[in-house]
Amino acid sequence: MAIVRIWSLLPVQRRRTRQLIKRDIVRLNFGCGDATRAGWISVDRIFARDIDLVLDLRRPLPLPDCSVDLCYSEHFLEHLTPDEGQLHLDEVFRVLKRGGIYRVVVPDVIEFVKRYIEGDIDFFKMAFPWADRPMQAIYSVANWNGEHRNILDLAELERMGGIAGFSRVEKSAVNASQISDLRIDTSGAQRSAESLYVELVKS
Repeated sequence: MAIVRIWSLLPVQRRRTRQLIKRDIVRLNFGCGDATRAGWISVDRIFARDIDLVLDLRRPLPLPDCSVDLCYSEHFLEHLTPDEGQLHLDEVFRVLKRGGIYRVVVPDVIEFVKRYIEGDIDFFKMAFPWADRPMQAIYSVANWNGEHRNILDLAELERMGGIAGFSRVEKSAVNASQISDLRIDTSGAQRSAESLYVELVKS
């Protein structure tokens, strides 16, 4: 990550950033890996052909205030610790224009726990078919081999979003955003069953 942070400070990277945010509509896709979307600026810590900006997203974003129209992340925010996640939301709020939206998709760990208590075996077969038993599924989505650093539900995202300054935090569903540009969620019954969809709105 030290290399990534140094890279983000280089003049060539700063020029690249300035060029990218000159678009008529600036859309940022955080932590996307190889799941890039047409028309979106791909932001991740990996050096790959389809990544537009290589950044350590635990750090402040090298972008001007109110310079971004839309932001999106899918199964990324849970990889940050609570403090890192709060900084990230603070920074997203800062760079979004008024009326901007950050659509966040995270594993719905609390839903897994609820379904476990209810004994809903069919849910686990749909949401995490790779697990031998429900508790293994819960452990996997909460921990993911130590890569998941936080558990998020609607109430926690409302709390964090409010601290960051977002005026509204609204629960959504897969590809159900009122904004057509934000209907880019990974489709499929398994993915939608395991995920929580939330939109944070900056007034």
